[in-house]
Amino acid sequence: MKEAELLGEIQAIFARPAKPNLSVPNGDDGAVFKSNKEVIACADVAVEGVHFKPEWSSLYEVGRKITAANLADVCAMGGWPEFVLVTVVLPEKYVGSATELAKGIAFEADLVGAQVIGGDISSGQQLSISITALGDTSRPILRSGAQVGDSVYVSHLPGLSAAGLALLTQGKVASSKIEERAISQHKAPTIDYLKYRESYAKLNSAIDISDGLVTDAGHIASASGVGIDLNSEALRGSELKEVDGERFLDWVLNGGEDHVLLGASNEDVAGFIKIGRVFSGSGVTLDGNEITAGGFTHSWK
Repeated sequence: MKEAELLGEIQAIFARPAKPNLSVPNGDDGAVFKSNKEVIACADVAVEGVHFKPEWSSLYEVGRKITAANLADVCAMGGWPEFVLVTVVLPEKYVGSATELAKGIAFEADLVGAQVIGGDISSGQQLSISITALGDTSRPILRSGAQVGDSVYVSHLPGLSAAGLALLTQGKVASSKIEERAISQHKAPTIDYLKYRESYAKLNSAIDISDGLVTDAGHIASASGVGIDLNSEALRGSELKEVDGERFLDWVLNGGEDHVLLGASNEDVAGFIKIGRVFSGSGVTLDGNEITAGGFTHSWK
């Protein structure tokens, strides 16, 4: 199949009525849009064998997963996603299922009304997908906004994706609803974007939990010049104890890729779970005791 043919099929999947603020849509050298607010731009890349395994996930799920990672970043900064750019390095063996990848991207983008407005595609030896999400906001919510005395909240307790990864690694077939959810969450996270949006007015600081609760709480603590103390009793409410009563707390504390919203606020945040407090100090503690982050991090020799 020639590039022009494949692009035609993919563009048809992404085709939507142009938004009022989109001056030049997909199909030119670049798209042009207008915004009267502050623009948020973020990017993520997913590489075969590092971020996903084809033997575990369909390309549809991969498309959803990488798109969700970007949309969650925009939402974690108090914005709402508007547009998406997609770049794919596509090995020949995946050409026949490239439209499934596009359908996954389109499905996730549609959840927030974001529109794919361009990108690029190239042949290569390893499947790689890079997405840039663009959104806007009236008030950016930063990692640096946490204040002493704030409470710490999460939109949901994290750890599902880590539990799903553990089950897949063991080759285990899900035997309960929670195990099914964990595996599904690892393959393609389900995010309550509207719940994020409804919390913006009350959050002083926020971050998307993609690297693990302790690690990402540490990012807020460092940026804000404060300490964060997590409450283990609140975290032990996780339903993951049904999967593994010994490992579940580690999944909650250190599991990544759930894309749960972690925030700090000086007032109650409806629908969120209170899991700790902000204090005068530094770092992250658990019930007042030092804790070491164990989430995933990329490394090079």
